[in-house]
Amino acid sequence: MTDPRTTLRVAVTGASGKTGATVVAGLLEAGHEPVALVRRSEAAASLREQGVAARVVDLEAGPDAIAAALAGVDAVHHVPPNMHPTEDALTADVVTATERAGVRRFVFHSVLQPHVPAMPHHLRKAASELTVRSSSLEWTVLQPASYAQNVLPFWDAAVGGGTYRVPYDVARPFTPVDLADVASAVVAVLEDPATTYGTFELAGPEVLSSADLADVVADLSGRPVVAERQPVADWRAAVDPDGTRPDVDDLVAMFDHYDAHGLVGSPIALGVLLGRTPTTVRDALRRHLGLA
Repeated sequence: MTDPRTTLRVAVTGASGKTGATVVAGLLEAGHEPVALVRRSEAAASLREQGVAARVVDLEAGPDAIAAALAGVDAVHHVPPNMHPTEDALTADVVTATERAGVRRFVFHSVLQPHVPAMPHHLRKAASELTVRSSSLEWTVLQPASYAQNVLPFWDAAVGGGTYRVPYDVARPFTPVDLADVASAVVAVLEDPATTYGTFELAGPEVLSSADLADVVADLSGRPVVAERQPVADWRAAVDPDGTRPDVDDLVAMFDHYDAHGLVGSPIALGVLLGRTPTTVRDALRRHLGLA
């Protein structure tokens, strides 16, 4: 393992999103120097006010523009834009840019079970993984499960209305992972050269259904909450009433797969990277909500 006192300057794409922002925070906490790559100048200004180095770059601008934004960094952690229809092409440009910038170390933020034909956005991750593995870079691929924090946007509705609604079978299994653990795993692979050319599932330590998650919300909130399956047509009408969102069909395909199978992985790799048992959903939510 490298000397933990060695400071790495790490470019993080998608740094204004929840994943990228948590990775930036994890790098800072570990004593490294994140360089946040964001699309909007307002986001860059906000990050700079927080003491984070930030550079504005549009990943659709091509490899040369991206390479310029990578000047002087030691490594790249690439978080592709969520559900982007040409995510694999954008990742190919980021890989090319990393090579042109002379940066060797590259960590790709993929997804659990990318090779699932029923989920187009997972297949784009699989194609991106192939591009990364075929490059000249010293790469690592991380495959996180769904985040424990994905419950939070539904917290108020669930607690207030007593119902945690999802557009798939509430009994299907998942292995939610704490997003902070994911950020710690990013730090771990960047600090340990033995993880180069490795692919690691990042799954939480519990197999939980949506019904189980509703029980966790109920316990933490002290209010009765039950899980309920929302018809997909109702979900679609609520989130895309005009039929203009380009990601909705991919999301529906994901829900159909969840409805049939759920999405589960093993916590072993994450536990090894962290050097401890991964965080439970209950503990992740307690920390986020500031509960004693």
